[in-house]
Amino acid sequence: MRDATRRHAKAPTVIAAVALVFSMGGGALAANRYLISSTKQISPKVLKALKGQTGARGGAGPQGPPGAAGATGEKGATGPKGEAGSKGETGPKGETGPKGETGPKGETGFTEELPSGKTETGTWAVGLYEPKIERLAVVPISFPIPLASEGAAALLDAKESEEASTSPKQQCSGSVAHPTAPKGRLCVYTAEEEYEELNGAPAVFFNNAVLEPGHYGKPGAYLQFELKPGGAAQGRGTWAVTAP
Repeated sequence: MRDATRRHAKAPTVIAAVALVFSMGGGALAANRYLISSTKQISPKVLKALKGQTGARGGAGPQGPPGAAGATGEKGATGPKGEAGSKGETGPKGETGPKGETGPKGETGFTEELPSGKTETGTWAVGLYEPKIERLAVVPISFPIPLASEGAAALLDAKESEEASTSPKQQCSGSVAHPTAPKGRLCVYTAEEEYEELNGAPAVFFNNAVLEPGHYGKPGAYLQFELKPGGAAQGRGTWAVTAP
């Protein structure tokens, strides 16, 4: 019982008890003024012995109102770049956009006549042997696109065709592999030939009733071979014509 009392005794209680003892001790103590009014008048050892133990911690009080927002702190340093994430799945196909407006109508390509300065090319070949009579062999040179006017024509034999690029005949400076012609002219190139004719070398004729040699007509021309009995005409090549 005594220990329990000692544990719970506080400093004011001790002071009051001591004061009571002194008051009961008679007037002598009062006369000598031994009145205790402060814990400083008591020996620390006594106070230590009389001091009780700390009681249990009380429960938490109610939460107070939130404090005011603090100032914004300084911006932190940029962190290191993270690794690339894995590729996501392909999204759904979007809707078809509206149909665009129809563009302007393009120009019609040439179909009726070859425009001036434009070139067209082709090939030719002949293979004929006449053992008994005189014969006329004709090889057509037909222009895919007719020309607007007539013009001059030239036939180059195999040797002339090889030398045309350095020594052009009648302004024809192309070759069998790359036939060319100046403006307003038909150039016929020969790759190989074997002629036994009545009147010498073949000729390029104007394609009309006049049969004018050395010319071409609007739709084309032809090569004419006049064979004697036992004569032959063997040859092949290319041609080019450029519209005037």
